[in-house]
Amino acid sequence: MRQTGWCSSGVLRFELARWPSAALWFRVVTTVQRLNAGEGDRWRRIRLRALQEAQRAFGTTFGEASAWPSSRWEQQVADFATFVAVAGSSDIGVARGAVHPTRRVVRELISMWVAPSARRQAVGSSLIDAVADWARSEGATALVLDIMEDNYPAIALYASRGFELFTGDSLAERAPGEIRMVKSIASIGDFD
Repeated sequence: MRQTGWCSSGVLRFELARWPSAALWFRVVTTVQRLNAGEGDRWRRIRLRALQEAQRAFGTTFGEASAWPSSRWEQQVADFATFVAVAGSSDIGVARGAVHPTRRVVRELISMWVAPSARRQAVGSSLIDAVADWARSEGATALVLDIMEDNYPAIALYASRGFELFTGDSLAERAPGEIRMVKSIASIGDFD
């Protein structure tokens, strides 16, 4: 994967190469965009797709979320750093960053989802990197997430991005069946 950098529009652009066989090669260009005020409806469409496709992965159900008023979706965009992966004109993934409720230097990676057709193409890695960059810019030194203990593909992705199993109790409660993973995001300069 080659990160091509921030465009003038504030969009992080990644070029992803995938070789499913020696005879076939193609390049998928994916951008990661941060949602802004006024994009609550876009967030709603993405989230409802995620809730339909991955029903066990989230604490909210499709039925609950589809009944929320538009003001709630707008407020979520304001309250959380929401990053969307886009291929062409299609939203193909999302991850959000949240301030940890009790630990000033910890941020949470929440609501991660990648469309099935875009999985295993480094889209998830790009979204994780976007949230980690945001968290680092906010002064955080650790990124934490909770995940269902039987979601092995996602656990493998997070482990490949430097997350480790966290067995302590000091970072808040977990839902039944979830495990917690944590990643240090401190830059070298943080230890000077």
